[in-house]
Amino acid sequence: MRMAATLKDIANSVGTSVTTVSKVLGNREIRVSEAKRREILEVAEKLNYLPNASGVNLKKGSTDAIAVIVGDLLYPYYAKLLKQIAYCLNEHGKSIIVCDADNDFRTELQHYQRMKSGYVDGAIIVPSPLTVTRENVKTALKVLGGLDLPITFVCHGLPPFECYSTVGTPPYACGYLAAKHLLELGHRRIAYVSESLEHETLNPKLLGFRAALREYGADDCGDLTRYGCARYSGGSSAYQELAASDMTAVVCSDDLLAIGFLSAAITDGRSVPQELSVVGMDNIMATLHSMPKITTVSQNTQLIARNAVDCLLDEIDARKRGRHADITHIAVEPTLMVRESTGAVRPGEGTR
Repeated sequence: MRMAATLKDIANSVGTSVTTVSKVLGNREIRVSEAKRREILEVAEKLNYLPNASGVNLKKGSTDAIAVIVGDLLYPYYAKLLKQIAYCLNEHGKSIIVCDADNDFRTELQHYQRMKSGYVDGAIIVPSPLTVTRENVKTALKVLGGLDLPITFVCHGLPPFECYSTVGTPPYACGYLAAKHLLELGHRRIAYVSESLEHETLNPKLLGFRAALREYGADDCGDLTRYGCARYSGGSSAYQELAASDMTAVVCSDDLLAIGFLSAAITDGRSVPQELSVVGMDNIMATLHSMPKITTVSQNTQLIARNAVDCLLDEIDARKRGRHADITHIAVEPTLMVRESTGAVRPGEGTR
């Protein structure tokens, strides 16, 4: 593989100094003949010379690179969102640097701290529900506050993050919408399976779920609630714990939980939706290929991505003019995708 040409290569080829070549290519003032100037430019083109990106960025005070820190790249929703963010950044001529926290808060902090080096102009942070605890949030905000870097969070309705601009689907609305659908089908004993570790304050999906239950006169089903469940295996384990209960339906806070729960129920001989209705969240592609297809709460990743990029670039541009953009909190409302995994409750259903 051919090495990239350097200023020294061009200088040796035309018989002049590196300083002269650098000033000609940088279009800076220098006393040199027009013939020599043309020769330098022609040799640079012939050798496919590319200026050092770090040097160019240093001169203009910008890297045109944006860090996107994602809680878990293996979860399909995040991958879909990331693709939309990358597309929007590319439209603005920005590069993307993807950082996967892998559901590990220490890794997430390391990504934050690396941004101190100034290799990015700003960051879009998509936190994982599996790492959002009171103590972790407090630590994260302290580290981020010391960076003095433009940041936009892709989340909504989590008060600790609202010192930054936020964009996202309100999780409270997701929980409410899922529960309301099942309540309108006659279900009253509805389980809730959550990936979040915190019970309420930092778990607005659960708050929305319980608000719908209260609205329809049902109890809060606290005995049917499980926390800190990790994706597919967590859904399967949650079903095993709840199999002997009188639940007639379940709301899972993400689709992989729902797929795991559904699979375990069918393996156990449950008929879905005749004996058990299942609702997930995020509308990942796999919900269309499960048997039966899973009812889910969908988020508009295209609109979330576009608004997140716009918020971040507004702050970056404002700082170039010596000020800050207004902090904004943009809600992108969810949509219920009704499929085959939910149905009306049957008389006597819920006991085994």
